[in-house]
Amino acid sequence: MSDVLIWENGVEPLGAAVAAIGVFDGVHIGHQALIRHAAADARARGLPSVVVTFDRDPDQVVTPDAPAPQLLTLADKCDFLLEAGAHRVLVIPFDTALAALSPERFLAKVLLSALSPRAVHVGTDFRFGRYAEGTVLTLTTAGDAHGFVVRAQELVTAGGTPVTSTRIRDLVASGDVQDAAALLGREHRVSGRVVRGRGHGRQVLGISTANLLPVEHAALPLDGVYSGWALIDGTPHPAALSVGIPPMYPMAHDRLEAHILDFAGDLYGRIMTVGFSHRLRDQCTFESDAELAAAIARDIDEVRRSMHP
Repeated sequence: MSDVLIWENGVEPLGAAVAAIGVFDGVHIGHQALIRHAAADARARGLPSVVVTFDRDPDQVVTPDAPAPQLLTLADKCDFLLEAGAHRVLVIPFDTALAALSPERFLAKVLLSALSPRAVHVGTDFRFGRYAEGTVLTLTTAGDAHGFVVRAQELVTAGGTPVTSTRIRDLVASGDVQDAAALLGREHRVSGRVVRGRGHGRQVLGISTANLLPVEHAALPLDGVYSGWALIDGTPHPAALSVGIPPMYPMAHDRLEAHILDFAGDLYGRIMTVGFSHRLRDQCTFESDAELAAAIARDIDEVRRSMHP
């Protein structure tokens, strides 16, 4: 049986378990703590721990004109939830029909149909159901009726402020990928398909780059140049990463480019993930291609130095 299960009509219920419920975008250090508590509770009860999450951020359905940028792809989210200690991840497809359910109907149709929870772990800010009407109190009342206890975890704090996905998104959007990494417990990453770009880097500057078309709703850092890495066949390679349209080429369409150090190979058409270690500089306008090439060479040297501090 797969560790990740997509919930749909006809799927066999998972049986007795300890559940943790949430969107869990980023699977940050607060999420990880909640999953660890749920897993410990499950071990004490001799039961599996199941994380119940969604195939997309609910606001992509509820407020489609202004969805939040996403810190992880669904596949990465599931992997990190399992790494945090969950035995299984149950993915609920979120659509308009699910968004319209009252909290009570949501619990009946989803949670209580999918498994027989003995305990349910959530954050103290957990909301669910139509218009986010359901609260921890709503969940606790349902638990009293259906035989499960609710464990509401206080939010983990860092620097005196709760760790939330929104806080991390704001750090990423400001270019502060180092502080974002501290709250994520790992470096922020973005995945995308490698597409053909302008060819300017290789043909004119002598510096080849992989041009990524990011997955939909990906949380891109503030425009600029970053030290980071590119994941190729499971191996991270140091990389200089450029985010945003280069000011010297305003007609360009490339939003994310990676110069991968000491790598030669055809990546076109492949899905690749890049990670952001720290910000090197803003996007700048240079007097000539030669000056731009020199700046990129300095960026690459900085990436190389960061590999061997």
